Amino acid sequence: MVGVPRSNACRTCLRRRVKCDETHPACRQCTKRNLTCPGYSKRWKFYNETTHSIQKSRTATARANPQALALLATSIDEQVEPNLAAAALDLQQTEVFCTFLLTSFPAQFASCGKRVEVNWIDYARRPLLPTTVPQALVWAYRALATVFIGRKYGDLNKVTCSRHMYSRALNYLAGVIRDSRFAGSEEALASGILLTMYEMVDGITGASWLTHTRGLATMIQVRGMEVHRSGFGLTLLKSCRSFLVADALIRGEGCFLGEPVWRAFLQELADVESRSPKRSELGLIVDRAFIEIASCPGWLVETHGLIRQAGNVAAKTELMVKIMDGRDRLCQLQSQLQFALVHQRQGSMHAWQRFVGPIPWDFVDPFAQSSLYGMRLGISLLNQLLVLLSTDLQRRQYGIGSWSDIETPGLQSPNPWTPLDPHASEWQVRFDPDYLRDSYQIHPSGNEDWMDRIAMSMGMLGIRA
Repeated sequence: MVGVPRSNACRTCLRRRVKCDETHPACRQCTKRNLTCPGYSKRWKFYNETTHSIQKSRTATARANPQALALLATSIDEQVEPNLAAAALDLQQTEVFCTFLLTSFPAQFASCGKRVEVNWIDYARRPLLPTTVPQALVWAYRALATVFIGRKYGDLNKVTCSRHMYSRALNYLAGVIRDSRFAGSEEALASGILLTMYEMVDGITGASWLTHTRGLATMIQVRGMEVHRSGFGLTLLKSCRSFLVADALIRGEGCFLGEPVWRAFLQELADVESRSPKRSELGLIVDRAFIEIASCPGWLVETHGLIRQAGNVAAKTELMVKIMDGRDRLCQLQSQLQFALVHQRQGSMHAWQRFVGPIPWDFVDPFAQSSLYGMRLGISLLNQLLVLLSTDLQRRQYGIGSWSDIETPGLQSPNPWTPLDPHASEWQVRFDPDYLRDSYQIHPSGNEDWMDRIAMSMGMLGIRA
């Protein structure tokens, strides 16, 4: 049997579902719209090719053999290579993720991308067997790539879809962490870092990214120091270390990276790189400055605890010595970096290349300036702690009131640490996007690289008392 259209109208009018006057050689509907009338010849097709017959046939097939229907629904490519479409989609989203990384963290990637053995782009593009890829990592890549495309082109449907992907990645990660065999894997830590990035891009509040940082700190400590000495483990540590400092400041806790054993480990990493042919003097200055910045949260907590006590003069004096040593080292590194940026650039090309190392020249200034911001903020915090400790000792020893600090190097204006009051019951430190916008003209809604600047400032930018 065959199916024949019952109407005598031309094919254009049939397709448009309008009344055709059947004028020869061309109908008036087509003539009025400057269309070429296709004529009135009938298109014959077998009855089993009509829409109704195809649907009826598929329904009968599904009832008789559901697997046969699934085979009919798949393309011939997927019959030869299963999951071909999913593999192609993952490959595309991996490249979109790499674009997101270079857009959102340009200076951070440029500063350490060639100083490590495996960077994030190498890791994302590596070939893996589907059975060895944790689903948490796969869905974290998908969520970041989708939200990046959705925000770039204003597609709210993609942004909404990315949130579902984020939820799925989070559920998978929770399952991985519950299993002691995989809780300390680099894939689990990488998934946590990617989900932290997602919270930065599409968080409920400006500080939503701090939701995952405590978990990252725990995972790094569980994994231990040795796995972060080289390879992708070193990349993971350098990727999230700034956010661990910011999290510790906001929670009012010491950062584990400021503990003596971790300080010695970070110093050892810097010493090893100083002997490497891929070393960067600029990168080494920032790495050594971070060692001092990582101790700031712990010194802040110690200071708050000691000034609430009447005695402990020896402990306060010892803490002041530690803080002064850390501040002096930061001041020295700051001066060294400022001097190098001015004089090395004016020197020979060979000296400048040796100072910069593998860091691309286009990113030297953004990397250095953000790092200088972090150093100045750290110096200002340590100066403020010294003022509080000195005032407390003077007041308790001589019974005098507070006195102003002498001129000390650091950030003169704005100083986010002046609200720290020795008489307050608690010190509230927070991440303030509005303060970031007003003081440094950086805001999540207007700067694609705002996360990069916080990372390059060693976690100090945008943190205030």
